Amino acid sequence: MCGRYTLYHFEEDLDALFDVVGLAVEARYNIAPSQEVPIVRQRSDGGREVLRARWGLVPHWVKDPSAFKANLINARSEGAAEKPSFRDAMRHGRCLLPASGFYEWATVGGVKRPYHIRRRDGRPLALAGLWSLWDRGAEPLRTCTILTTRPNAVVRPLHDRMPVILEPAEFERWLDPTVDDPRAVEDLLDPFDDEALEAYPVARQVGNPSVDRPDLIEPAPR
Repeated sequence: MCGRYTLYHFEEDLDALFDVVGLAVEARYNIAPSQEVPIVRQRSDGGREVLRARWGLVPHWVKDPSAFKANLINARSEGAAEKPSFRDAMRHGRCLLPASGFYEWATVGGVKRPYHIRRRDGRPLALAGLWSLWDRGAEPLRTCTILTTRPNAVVRPLHDRMPVILEPAEFERWLDPTVDDPRAVEDLLDPFDDEALEAYPVARQVGNPSVDRPDLIEPAPR
């Protein structure tokens, strides 16, 4: 499960990692479902581009997005290629979601509290995602979801799922639009390296999606 994440790295760090131009974003410390987020995809000519999408995937075959009640902010990587909601996107809509970290909640000492998970080396994260375009109405709607996998040793004490995180060497194969067989990329969907991540408790205000401040990622007393 990944229900909140952060994106506060500098534009030059993001552009360099994802090999794009235009990942300038206002620093965000509490990105929540239904909000617009940047995604990176690969065009048919081999170049990469930044698009904006609403977090919470709406399959292209839905008749009325306003009546679609499923909250598809995450997709289990195991079986996503067979599920109607994600099947087409796994073939033709793979993307990356730039992130600085993500939040998970855990009950410790009888109290539920949020934790921020990020790379130990301070670099941005690349979350594996899927995107879809609904274009049956007057105004097209682009949406996305984050793929999840079983947790690594860092996330396991907090939750039984974690986002799929990819390394730069894996980007090209994941984004390649000519690869339309999900089996060719399923080996990329494993848990991230245990040693590369760290988790620490943060303020409970993260639970309020209207709160988006830099102090949300500051370590809170354990």
